[in-house]
Amino acid sequence: MKTRITVLLILLSCTGTGAQAKKDYSKHNKGYFCDVGVAFGGTFPKGTDPKAILEVFTTQGYQFSNTFSLGAGLSTYNTENINIYLELRFNLRKTTETRTSFPYISLRGGYSWSTWTGDAWGDDRGPMEELKLGWSFYTQAAKLRWSVFAAPSLYQFHFIPKIGLAFEF
Repeated sequence: MKTRITVLLILLSCTGTGAQAKKDYSKHNKGYFCDVGVAFGGTFPKGTDPKAILEVFTTQGYQFSNTFSLGAGLSTYNTENINIYLELRFNLRKTTETRTSFPYISLRGGYSWSTWTGDAWGDDRGPMEELKLGWSFYTQAAKLRWSVFAAPSLYQFHFIPKIGLAFEF
């Protein structure tokens, strides 16, 4: 099951990058976007020991202006579940070719299905919400846009603080 989830995430992320090979990443233009990333955090359920979390995610969507985008995504925590979500992102400054970094805020909401617990697939399921505060950078030498973020999130009513790294296409 872990291999299938990993292959699915890679295929989804590669679809967007191949289609946008000639795009200028120094600013956010209107049109299709894709981001792929990883986040590290921990969950602190009441009455049990804390657990480390590794999240792998990809978001595909549309950039409506250089300050607003809307996308849908897929992620997994420790390959133990599948999360499907919608994400609204607001860049807090207008992006231009001369500005190489800017802060952003995004809101993510969706639903999660467990792949391992319970008698049948998906027995452990519930909502997920996340507020992501980040900073996006453009590295001119590599022609690459990437971001770092902190994200307090609620996953199936458990608090999960996370930090992460994403690559934006």
